[in-house]
Amino acid sequence: MITVAQVLGLDGLGLRMVVEGDTGAPVSWVATSELADPTPYLNGGEIVLFTGLNSPVDRPSWGRYARRLAEKGVVALGMGVGRSLSHPEVPEQLVEAAREAGLTLFSVPEETPFLELIQAVAEMRAAQERTALEAMLTMQRTLTRAATGADGSTRVLESLAGLIEGGWAAICTADAEITHRSGPAVPELPTGRSLEELVDRLRPARLRGSLSESGPAGSIVIHPLGVQGVPLTYLVVVTPRPVERVQAGAITTAVALLSLHAERAGERALFRRRVRAGALALVLGGDARSGDALLAVAEDGGWAGSSRRVRVVRLRGDAEPVREAARRIEGYADRTGHRALVGAAAQDAAGEADVAVLVEDDAELLRALREVVERSGARAGVGGAAPVEAAGTSEHQALDVLGRTTARHRVGVWDDLVTGGFAGLLPPEAARAFARDLLAPVRAREGGDQLLGLLRTFLAHNGNRRQAAAELGIHRNTMLQRLQAVEQALGRSLDDPQLRADLWIALRVHAG
Repeated sequence: MITVAQVLGLDGLGLRMVVEGDTGAPVSWVATSELADPTPYLNGGEIVLFTGLNSPVDRPSWGRYARRLAEKGVVALGMGVGRSLSHPEVPEQLVEAAREAGLTLFSVPEETPFLELIQAVAEMRAAQERTALEAMLTMQRTLTRAATGADGSTRVLESLAGLIEGGWAAICTADAEITHRSGPAVPELPTGRSLEELVDRLRPARLRGSLSESGPAGSIVIHPLGVQGVPLTYLVVVTPRPVERVQAGAITTAVALLSLHAERAGERALFRRRVRAGALALVLGGDARSGDALLAVAEDGGWAGSSRRVRVVRLRGDAEPVREAARRIEGYADRTGHRALVGAAAQDAAGEADVAVLVEDDAELLRALREVVERSGARAGVGGAAPVEAAGTSEHQALDVLGRTTARHRVGVWDDLVTGGFAGLLPPEAARAFARDLLAPVRAREGGDQLLGLLRTFLAHNGNRRQAAAELGIHRNTMLQRLQAVEQALGRSLDDPQLRADLWIALRVHAG
C-alpha cells in the first residue's frame, strides 16, 4: 500500500505540503486533469495533478472544486506552480477551500514534470508488489513446511497465526465446534455474531463460498475446507485489523493445504463410517460379537459384554435433514466421549431417508439427541433401554414410536408410551377401532354418553359401587340399575376382570 505521505516524501521532486489532510490514506493512482470537474473520470483514491489552466477565478468555485474531489474520494491534490505556468504560487482561495474540504494539497515545482511523479509512484508500486510477492512466497514455504510435519493441521494454524500479527486461526466443524486452534485462548469475534451463526450462514454455499467481515475490533475470515462434496470443517481466522493482500494470500495457501488434510481425514472418516454401519447391522441382527470384530478393523472399541444398556434411535425424514442429524449425533458423541454407531441411510420411493443409530443409554446424550433432531427437521423414534444383545428389541420399539411422530411432535420415546399405560403401546388406528367397537353397544343406548361416564367412575374405583355412587352423587340402587344396563348392552358381566381391563383401555383411548 502506497500512502500520500510516502508520495510527498519522494526525493528529488521538490513536492511541498500546503494543506495537510489524511496523509496516511492509500493511493490508488496518480492522475492529471485540467477539467473544471474531473470526478466523472475518477474512481477514488487518486492523487490529482493539475496546473490550473482552466481553474476557477472566484472563491466559491474553488470551494465546489475541492468538495467534489474530496467527495469522490480523491486523497490529495497537487498543483503545478511556476512563472511560466498558470499560477506562480498556489492560490490562497484554493488553500482555504482544500482546508475546509479536508483535502491534502501540495505544490509541484515547474521543474518537476508530472510524468516524473507518475513514474516514481509506478516504480514504488512495482517495488511494493515485488516485496509482497516475495513475502507471499516466503509465507507459502513456511506454511508448506508446517503442513508436511507431524500434526500438520495444528502446525499450519500456528504458522498462519504467526504470519498475521495478532492473528488467531482455528478449524471448526459444521456445528461450529473448534477442533484445532493456533493458541489456547479463543478471542472474542470482532463482528458481534457467534461462530455458529456465521458458519450456518456460509454452509448453504458448500465449497463455493467464503465469508469475510470486519468490525471495530478487527476482522474474521471463514473458508470451507475440502476438495469435493459437503465441507465438514472450516478455517476460521481472526485478526485485529483488516486483512492485507499478503495475509489474504497466506490464508488462501492455508486453505489449500488444510483442504488436502481435510480430504484425507474425510476418506478415513468415510471408511470408519462404513465399518460402523456394518457393525451396527450385525448388532441389530443379534450378533454383537461379530459386530465387535468388525469394529476392531477400524480400531473402534467393542460393545458386546458391556454392562451399559443401549438404545436404538430411528431417524426419518427428507434425506438431507436425516443425514445432517445423524452426522451431528455422531459428532456430539465423539466430542463428549459418548458412544454411538450410525447405520447406512436407506431411502424409500417417496424420497424419505431412514437411519438407525445405536447409542448408550445416557440422559445427557438423549437430551442432545432430541435437540439435534428438533433443529434438523427430521423425526426420531427412541427405543427403550436394553442390553446390547437385545438391541433388536429396542429397534422394534423405536420403529413403533417413530410411526407415532408428527411434524409438531418430532421425537417419540418408548419410555413415554410405557408410562402412559398399555393403551399408549397400541397402534393408534387399531386402538381407536378397538375402543369404538367395544363401547359402541353402550353408546347406542339411550343416555349412552352418561352411561360411559358412570362406567369410567366405576372402573376408577376398582369396581366399588358404593364409592362410585358417592362420587357421582346418586343412590346406590340407581348405580346398580345403570351398571346392569351397561352389562345388558355388552352382553357380559362387569365382574369379569378381563372385560374391566378392556373397558378401561377403551375409555382412555376414547377420551384421548
